[in-house]
Amino acid sequence: AFPGARKAFFTATPFRRDNKIVPGKLIYNYPLRSAIEDGTYGKIEYLPCEPNDGEDHDCAIAKMAEANFRADSQAGLDHRLMVRTDSVTRAKQLEKIYEQETDLRLRLIHGGHTMNHVRSVVKQLNAGDLDGVICVDMFGEGVDFPRLKLAALHAPHKSLAVTLQFIGRFARTNASDIGVAKFMAIPKEIDEEE
Repeated sequence: AFPGARKAFFTATPFRRDNKIVPGKLIYNYPLRSAIEDGTYGKIEYLPCEPNDGEDHDCAIAKMAEANFRADSQAGLDHRLMVRTDSVTRAKQLEKIYEQETDLRLRLIHGGHTMNHVRSVVKQLNAGDLDGVICVDMFGEGVDFPRLKLAALHAPHKSLAVTLQFIGRFARTNASDIGVAKFMAIPKEIDEEE
């Protein structure tokens, strides 16, 4: 409708998955190194989850996520947990596992939910009525929620670019009572995705 209009494009990922060039002239770049130096991007800790022989991997991650959530809470940190997977079916399975294996208060959100449902869940997270969310990719993009500091990865991302963008959501430091971001996953599953 406005072919002659000037446009400004802002992105944290100035590249495309299909390797096509992003149109336009790059006028400003804020590298990750600068974000770390000025404290905008915080420290991230990877916690490998090593299940016992015969232990279900999802149960092991769920228990580790709960232990880290409780430890952070006892340390006075107001963190929230994101349980990440790759399909709605898998998310529903994880919802049952977390209900049976932990005392965490979690809600499921996925692309089939309305924006009102998602807003309601975010409101509950902000109020501290929930400890976290179980999600299928969607909650990682376009959401500014600095209290998301714990990630239980039940299905790692399949590309480095998406993984880095996802990690960026947890590395934000703009709240007073938050600490180091922590990621929990099975090492073998992470290695297989690289």
